[in-house]
Amino acid sequence: MKVSHSANDKRRLEEVRERFAQWRDSREKRGRIPDGLWQAALTLYPAYSVNQIAQALHLNHTKLKQHIHEQRAVSSLPAAPAAFIDLGVSDALLTPCECIVEMQHQNGARMRVQVKGQNELDLMKLIGQFWSRP
Repeated sequence: MKVSHSANDKRRLEEVRERFAQWRDSREKRGRIPDGLWQAALTLYPAYSVNQIAQALHLNHTKLKQHIHEQRAVSSLPAAPAAFIDLGVSDALLTPCECIVEMQHQNGARMRVQVKGQNELDLMKLIGQFWSRP
């Protein structure tokens, strides 16, 4: 059975294929595939079958299938509902301090921000951008 893919699916496949090609051109011999590339490959499933992804990206079918099963196991865990925590603004926060914020998105992306001293970084804008990613 032939399945037609949307233009968006085809574009995503081509983008991931290009990322793998760039990595293969610049990697050291027999280097491991970076987690970011595996994640990019996994975003193509289930729009494409495991076999189609493996062929298009020149991946080991069994390893790709294993990564998909691992991702499903992690994503099937019940996620704690995200909640906004208002820390309140006080004069104590205006003095130089150190702050570490660590986040993990449900798509697997992680971000760690460490701020020391007074900083003009708009932390809330940065966090908003991180959570707004699909």
